[in-house]
Amino acid sequence: MAVNIIDNKLFALHTKNASYVLGLTKEGLVENRYWGKRVDELSDFSDISSSNQTVNVSGPQLYREECSSFGGMRFKETSLKVTFADGVRDFRYRLAEVKAGEEHLELVLQDICYPFAVHLHYHVYEEENLIKKWRVLENRGQEPIILESVYSAEYGLSGTGYETINYKGRWGAEFLAHSEPVEAGKKVYESLYGLTAHTVSPFFLVHKHAEETKGDVYFGALEYSGNFKTVIEAVNCDYLNILIGISDTDFAWTLHGGESFETPAVYAGYTSDGFEDMTHTLHHFCFRHMMPQVLAEKPLPVLYNSWYSTTFDVQCEEQIALAERAAKMGVELFVVDDGWFDGRNDDTAALGDWYADEKKFPEGLQKLIREVNALGMKFGLWIEPEMTNENSRLYREHPDWIYRYPTREVLMGRNQYELDMSNPEVVDYLIGLFDKLLAENNISYIKWDMNRYAAEMGSANYDKSQWKELWFRNTQGVYRLAEELRKRHPHVEFEACASGGGRVDYGAMKYFDEYWPSDNTDAYDRLYMQEWYSYLYPIKYMRAWLTDDFGMDQRKIPLQFSMYSAMCGSLGIGTDLNKTSEEQLETLAGYIEIYKQIRETVQLGDLYRLCSFRDGDIHAVQYVRGEESAVFVFLDHERYGNSWYNLKLRGLKPEKRYCFELNGKEQSKTGEFLMNAGISLILKGDYDSLLIRLKEVK
Repeated sequence: MAVNIIDNKLFALHTKNASYVLGLTKEGLVENRYWGKRVDELSDFSDISSSNQTVNVSGPQLYREECSSFGGMRFKETSLKVTFADGVRDFRYRLAEVKAGEEHLELVLQDICYPFAVHLHYHVYEEENLIKKWRVLENRGQEPIILESVYSAEYGLSGTGYETINYKGRWGAEFLAHSEPVEAGKKVYESLYGLTAHTVSPFFLVHKHAEETKGDVYFGALEYSGNFKTVIEAVNCDYLNILIGISDTDFAWTLHGGESFETPAVYAGYTSDGFEDMTHTLHHFCFRHMMPQVLAEKPLPVLYNSWYSTTFDVQCEEQIALAERAAKMGVELFVVDDGWFDGRNDDTAALGDWYADEKKFPEGLQKLIREVNALGMKFGLWIEPEMTNENSRLYREHPDWIYRYPTREVLMGRNQYELDMSNPEVVDYLIGLFDKLLAENNISYIKWDMNRYAAEMGSANYDKSQWKELWFRNTQGVYRLAEELRKRHPHVEFEACASGGGRVDYGAMKYFDEYWPSDNTDAYDRLYMQEWYSYLYPIKYMRAWLTDDFGMDQRKIPLQFSMYSAMCGSLGIGTDLNKTSEEQLETLAGYIEIYKQIRETVQLGDLYRLCSFRDGDIHAVQYVRGEESAVFVFLDHERYGNSWYNLKLRGLKPEKRYCFELNGKEQSKTGEFLMNAGISLILKGDYDSLLIRLKEVK
């Protein structure tokens, strides 16, 4: 059974390989007694406690609580802070109700004095080895209750010696991970940008000296795209406390009588088999439960984006000429980026005016779309729905539709204002506008960008007493727009972009079919970013482009290295086709054809991180799906004349034989040999690379 209960005092949540056991302390608090490898005999936990007796410490500080509240002799970071109408600011509860099903557990915590309840929800995905947690907070009375801090979930890990991993990125350097011990104090990962942003990401990953294929790893991903906060605290009673949820910085939510507030969910798991097993667990789960199911199992098309060919100078006839060249390469999706809409000649005007520019497209978009479709390609567009420019029809007609403080000058970000997505009228307007665009044109793909951070969170649509709610309401407005457009146009492919990887999270995954991880397309930098990205997020959702020499570093990298780097994800092409020769087009067409042959293996298969530039001179990733495998190997630069490397593969069937070509020679080896003895590679010079394709022999 996935859910097991004894006397409404002991609760076990079992996945295929792990158990999460809860109990009640002598004071009636819900505590975590165990999280680890599966243990079926629940009664064995009946006489234990999460409390580690510590000198001069008593009360709830000792326990690994499931719902710790501000105050009440707690001196750790707590997962809930409320203010009742009389000014009392803590939550003291009794377990009032237990509701259980085969896969679901709900614990209702009722305040001992006030008509306020917290519903702790748990849903077990037994086969997928994950447990979903979320909370619903309910005002059962008439007087208002203010929620000042509401985390989605709390986790406690016994003992010390843990390390925590998250990203330390920025624009152009997303998904650069850092692992550090948490022996004292707190480690806080927080976004205050109004969205996920580029620095840290809404997840927790805690381990004890884990490696790729071994070691204890505890992990959880938050289903949210707004301001978030994760706290990893080494509590002074020899346990680790983990909190994850909405950021409480500049947050408050008023619950009026009869109202409730539901937090975003967290999907968490445990493995004793290292980071690789965590990755496979999360990737498989995303395909089954998080991705929009219409396109989840379909590989993404090879796209061409014309931005670097034209930038803002978009003209219909030139786009047609680019489409003809793109078709010669075997591109399947032609995308026009920024600059196609009314009055958009640079980044200072026209955001919000989502109509084809009549000077650039005298016949509207229809002519270009017909030509693109006739060439055998689908058509896509770039949009930035959440923004407007001061110089735009939208802003002139609705100056009250942006976030602003009434006595302050509105600060610009990339010459644009942020639309008030907490305002239902704004969202309804955008739904109508984009629905019309998609209904009147054969558009198969939308690149949804977001290029500035939130600020001045004041709204003409809400009383100032509610302005701390705007961060959360804004995210819900974005979700509503995306959800409605998907509902009306289920076969349109939506890509989430926010100046690169600023909206990569499990909340956005429910509404988008892929992510744009970074505006940095340097093939070497991307390998680092793509490696750490893959720990949490599926490869299918990782758009990777070949461009010319654009990147953070302006280094010169061979075409094969650059193409192989991009082929490690969902391939896109962004080169300037106005400067690409016929010979180069033919060369690119060859790579694209190879990619199409391995695309399902790369996008839908299991990923194995074989070795990393972080640890040596070569970087290698392997993809396995069914009877086929693809291995990409990259050399940084040759040292001291050493050009021979041994590489051990993974994920193959030991008893099966695989054929492949290597070093100009056809070879056949057993999976057992390839995974234990490995294969010998020759890589020379600077930025050498290999693609090895293996197929199971019948």
